[in-house]
Amino acid sequence: MRKDILHFTCGFVLLAFFLATSVAEAQRSRQRGPLRNSRLYSGLSNYGVMKLSVGVGSATYFGDLCETGDCISVRPYFNLGFDYRFGGRVRARMEGAYFRLASTDAGGKNAVRNLSFRSGNIEVAATGIFEFYSYNKFFNQRPLFSPYLFAGIGVSYFTPRTKYQGSWYTLPRYDTEGVDYSQFTPVIPFGFGVQIALANEWDLSIEVGYRKIFTDYLDDVSTVYQNNATMDPIAAALADRTKELGGLAPTYDSNDKIHWNEGHKRGNPDRKDSYIIVAAKLEYTINPLVKTRRSNVKFRRPKFSGGTGGSRQKRRR
Repeated sequence: MRKDILHFTCGFVLLAFFLATSVAEAQRSRQRGPLRNSRLYSGLSNYGVMKLSVGVGSATYFGDLCETGDCISVRPYFNLGFDYRFGGRVRARMEGAYFRLASTDAGGKNAVRNLSFRSGNIEVAATGIFEFYSYNKFFNQRPLFSPYLFAGIGVSYFTPRTKYQGSWYTLPRYDTEGVDYSQFTPVIPFGFGVQIALANEWDLSIEVGYRKIFTDYLDDVSTVYQNNATMDPIAAALADRTKELGGLAPTYDSNDKIHWNEGHKRGNPDRKDSYIIVAAKLEYTINPLVKTRRSNVKFRRPKFSGGTGGSRQKRRR
């Protein structure tokens, strides 16, 4: 099922890419020179152009609950962005995004651990963009395809939750590993994309980005089991869920045969969690330099005025 979702997502991105290409070719074949009277289109420098964007795509988690390809879970991603062009190849971008992440041990190599989570996440990041092809001075003659690289820095807020006995529990509240961790983490986004010129001020960008984060608790799993006897009953139940398996018989290392001993491995603290974003972004370019001024309006003198009119009257006499 998860592989089908991944294949569907990839197919959707490819379809959007080819449709955008077809529309772009059709629109550009109709364009002839600058489209309107402004500094953006009149042949002057196009630097200083601002752009708004809205995007949709997928987010995929990798971490302690997903160390192999059999546990990939694709979740939705949405974002809004604003960027500013500093030169022919360089842009700066500010983005805000909401996305979901999820994974489970069920069906994977750690099925006996029986942990799972889902999370709603907010990310805010500033990135720099370097384009391979430089813009020329006519905006409507920008490259049809413009591949680029991006990298930056930001912050992400995450809220891992899990379902237990029919109810959802916010895991950071229960310190399942005895660690009171922050739900904020710095994030370094980087990746590549291609911008496709559509028509007039509209572009479509397809991006693939990796997020390096600085926490191993994106999924609430990192180190070792604690002593259940010293924990809140709900916290103990959320920390060790092997007893819920029924048919599977885990080999406990405790004397009561109910839970793991304190210090038993629960996660892998040597490798931080991460996630990958694949997104399609519709972008609109605006021009803040266009202004309407009465001083720009010029009137031509009628041909019948001035000396010409006087000479005609003399001839008539």
